[in-house]
Amino acid sequence: MDTSKLHNKVVSYIKNEIVQGRLLPGSKLPTERELASSLSMSRNSIREGLRVLENIGIITPVQGSGNYISLNFDETMSEMLSFMYFLKGIDEEQVIEFRWMIEEEALKLSLHRMKEEDIKALKTNLSALIASKNEEEKIQYDQMLHSTIVNACGNDFLIANYNAFTSFMDSHIKSMRQRIVRGMESSHLLEEAHRKMVEGLIQSDLDLSLQGLHDHFGYIEQYKK
Repeated sequence: MDTSKLHNKVVSYIKNEIVQGRLLPGSKLPTERELASSLSMSRNSIREGLRVLENIGIITPVQGSGNYISLNFDETMSEMLSFMYFLKGIDEEQVIEFRWMIEEEALKLSLHRMKEEDIKALKTNLSALIASKNEEEKIQYDQMLHSTIVNACGNDFLIANYNAFTSFMDSHIKSMRQRIVRGMESSHLLEEAHRKMVEGLIQSDLDLSLQGLHDHFGYIEQYKK
């Protein structure tokens, strides 16, 4: 049998065990010998299949103990999505649309799910964003503020997409902010948009928060070139 098909057999078996709930995050996999017996395959083929699963972050080998289902699926998903974005390349219009969609949905969810520490982080980052005179620092606080909103939404899939997207877009986001500030000849309006987003979330005022977000992306659209 084709070696790749043998790999797929191992991957499919482990996937099915996860789907059926027999393997959960942190679960120890059967030994190579047990898997070889169950799947009627050689231990070398089992080992190759397990290596594939390790490479994509599904399992984690522990020296002297065996293989375990990964506990960090969020990071694994973000890494895989990030590779996809890098391979696809950048279409600026699609980038703006996708980021707007993610952040708008995250904001709506976060309005009712934010914890006290999230609100504190938002206030801290907004104050630092407004007070800083250094554009590099402003970019950092800007990104931290947006990240706090998204992470507070509680949706693992949305957060994983955002994290992968942010990793992919780091330098591009910086460039977009610089173009906006140059076009406005000031960062005041951009900071006012962030203030509306944060105050709306703190006051449970969805309309105010969305207005801030729409202002923010409106400036991106206006000054993107």
